[in-house]
Amino acid sequence: MCVGIYPSMALSDNFRLPYFTKSQTAEKLGLYNIPREVSEVANLKALCERVLEPFEARLKGRVRIVSGFRTQTLNRLMGGPRDSQHLLGEAADFIVEGMPAYTAVFTLAAQSDIPFDRLRLAHRACRDGSTKSYIHVSHRRMDDNGGLVETVFQTGEGRRTLKGIHSVEAENSATAS
Repeated sequence: MCVGIYPSMALSDNFRLPYFTKSQTAEKLGLYNIPREVSEVANLKALCERVLEPFEARLKGRVRIVSGFRTQTLNRLMGGPRDSQHLLGEAADFIVEGMPAYTAVFTLAAQSDIPFDRLRLAHRACRDGSTKSYIHVSHRRMDDNGGLVETVFQTGEGRRTLKGIHSVEAENSATAS
């Protein structure tokens, strides 16, 4: 049996490979952002089947991937760490349509039967003064999953990581005092 990687292949019932490879940065620069290794696709399938599908079912809302698989070049251009799980097909950043990221991640963190490695609520400050929030989740298909829950605040001045789930309002009041 021949196993191949097809740009439009299904990874699970509700997720397809293009959801994880679409990137405005890659498109703008003409970069190829498709997994080259069968293990990367297997990792994406495990992430979908074991984590994202159960998340979507529990939240009763559509999980929309905003960043998934990344080649090394794309990851570097996006400012990702060298050891990013996105490079291996083990991670995805997403939002849940119709639900604030804080509410979704709080619900997901309570799911002890879903094997995530990291579940991160990320708040990114925008140039216009607003904040965009999304959820990062990772899953290791061939290793133990740590179940780490954290919040990351990203601003023009840097990045701050805290254990647990923290809202933007709580961070603003903590830094103001």
